[in-house]
Amino acid sequence: MHVPRRQIFIHQPNRWFVRCLILSQNRAQLVQFDRAGTQLTAFYDIHTYPHIFMGMLLGLTTTADDRAYLGLDDTLSWAHGRNGRKKSGTLTSLSLHGLMVLQLVQIGPISLHRHIRGSGTVCWEAKDKASGAVYLVKDSWSSKGRTPEWELLKRANDKGIKGVCKMAWYDPAVVDVSEFRCASTVNDFFHRTASRVVIEISGEEIDNFENRSQVIRALRDVIAAHGNLYGEGILHRAISNKSILLGAKDAKVGDQGVLMDLSLAHDYLSATKSDINKEPILAVRFFQSCAILDFLVTLNDDESRALAPAHDYLDDLEAIFFV
Repeated sequence: MHVPRRQIFIHQPNRWFVRCLILSQNRAQLVQFDRAGTQLTAFYDIHTYPHIFMGMLLGLTTTADDRAYLGLDDTLSWAHGRNGRKKSGTLTSLSLHGLMVLQLVQIGPISLHRHIRGSGTVCWEAKDKASGAVYLVKDSWSSKGRTPEWELLKRANDKGIKGVCKMAWYDPAVVDVSEFRCASTVNDFFHRTASRVVIEISGEEIDNFENRSQVIRALRDVIAAHGNLYGEGILHRAISNKSILLGAKDAKVGDQGVLMDLSLAHDYLSATKSDINKEPILAVRFFQSCAILDFLVTLNDDESRALAPAHDYLDDLEAIFFV
């Protein structure tokens, strides 16, 4: 059951949750998949409790005008051609200047998280027709207790840190998992809140550099930006070739390389040492430091796990070297 539900999230990237029914000749069970995991009802005998069974069927098959009732983010919509395929799409977001409708540059997302449980990160490239500005719109689910990405970006932008992506605007709380889960189970799962960050696109990914001088200048500015972020209490922890962009062609020193994706960043000024995740689950394996990869070998050793150091700035610098 997990695999087809996962495919629904992949093919419908604006989906918040999926509900389905497990049915046998005697029993029925309702299952919900969302970014906090899976929630199941008890098995009910459909002959003994026909009213419950009918309630399940009506809940799954009765649709309302509000698409959010079906688990879909209605701020994303598409126009379809005669063949039924999507031909264009729009994204509606509440900007600093009011409600704004952006045109999707591509029909689908430019990247997405392929697992059900977790951040569920989906990135869209969208354009403002009026100004011609192109934005990266990032939808993700952050767990309770973690400093959200928009807050870290706002801190970095307010401090004027060069070499860090510029946030145009944000929507801090689109929806919370608890809004479509059973109210009596709110203490039984990790709360996740969906947020939207709209980022100004400066240049292409660093993989698309044109000469050695350009890539060296970009990496130099990214290292400086990383150090300045660390000075403000922000440790990136997810350095890869996808989190580093080239600056604009006319960019000055400091902005010739741009660091983005603070979704896994650690706000160590507002957390205790015990809050730092020591599990090597962050970032892309190919760009992780040797110390973290070495820890993977001893992951099943309880004593080694207890002694494992937390991810620090040296791990990030090594990741930049691998880039």
